[in-house]
Amino acid sequence: MSNYLPTDLVLEILGQLPVKSLVRFLTVSKSWRSIITSPAFIASHLSNAKNRTLFMYETEHDSLVKFTEAGPFCINSSSKHEFPFLSFLIKVGCCDGLVCLSDDVFGDPSGSHIIIWNPSVRNHTVLPKPTINPNESHIAVLGFGGVANHAHKVVRLVYCTINNGVVNFGGRPQVEIFSLETWSWRKVVTRVDFTLRAFSGFRRQAFLNGVVHWLSVEEPTDDDNTTRRNSILAFDIRDEVFSEVNLPDKLASAIKPELRIFVIGGLFGAVNYDGCESCEVWAMKEYCVKESWTKLYNVPLRFWVEKVVAFSERGEALLSIRRRVKSYIVANNPDTTRVKNYIVAYDPDTRRSRDVEIDGTKELFYIDNYVESLLLLREFSGSNNGVVSKYR
Repeated sequence: MSNYLPTDLVLEILGQLPVKSLVRFLTVSKSWRSIITSPAFIASHLSNAKNRTLFMYETEHDSLVKFTEAGPFCINSSSKHEFPFLSFLIKVGCCDGLVCLSDDVFGDPSGSHIIIWNPSVRNHTVLPKPTINPNESHIAVLGFGGVANHAHKVVRLVYCTINNGVVNFGGRPQVEIFSLETWSWRKVVTRVDFTLRAFSGFRRQAFLNGVVHWLSVEEPTDDDNTTRRNSILAFDIRDEVFSEVNLPDKLASAIKPELRIFVIGGLFGAVNYDGCESCEVWAMKEYCVKESWTKLYNVPLRFWVEKVVAFSERGEALLSIRRRVKSYIVANNPDTTRVKNYIVAYDPDTRRSRDVEIDGTKELFYIDNYVESLLLLREFSGSNNGVVSKYR
């Protein structure tokens, strides 16, 4: 440690620095490296981290990651870097600076992977293969989150084919949990005690207050499929207990492809595309109280607005829109135009939108709340096989 600065003062100074600076300071001295990579410092630094927004998207030539800075919603171009996992199309969720990704698009766990990635420290870890792999046709739904002591887990729900071999994935799922602390999968003996089928694939989770939420549908109790209703399947990461969060009657009966769930300004929320000209933004003012669901506002779907992708910390709706731009791909025809997708921020108070300097492919836009963290920080020891100081 420095001969001139007390240890407590060094800890206080380092605790205020961004992750990028701390990574550089790993090489200052062995004592600084020991402090920065210690579990206590990593937890303390994370508890003081400021909320930002994470963007992952594809352009014509690259897959990119950007972050907003704390404060008014804007993009810091200096934070941009390449997204290194091109085949990982499923963004499961984001928590404490860690992003869970999967390339299991076709339900084949033997040839797929789940990774946990920290874009701030540019490090990732690959999870071991899951243990529940039925021989019959099945689909898997993933969830990811952490709790107050930063114990992070991946939960995996496996739905098998039912109804005499007909492709109808439903019934009670088999469940297993991967803990990053113990570095192992384990099956959950207590099954879900109600028949809700969570949606998989690109309909990602909403993580709020230590609970993973999936948009789900209740399986019919008879042969009449019209008895199905929409609902929310919830999983408490700490207690490892499933529950149901009821939607308001209008959303419970909405057409499934036209409904999405989000975290909106710290509240659990949903967006319902009930028509061609606008979509409804709803929020649950009191968690798990069905009567507290409130319609906040409508988002106009005019002028090539396609869908709501996410919400900023301030409650702005982040919209995917299409625009025609000049194309220089076609030789000798500079007037050729093509359609590109952009992200704009829509302010419900002023009913105005503004560009946020993001363009790409609408299907691959991923936006989530994000905090910088040192989790998965690789301790630089002079070798190519560094040691991960928190998780593997």
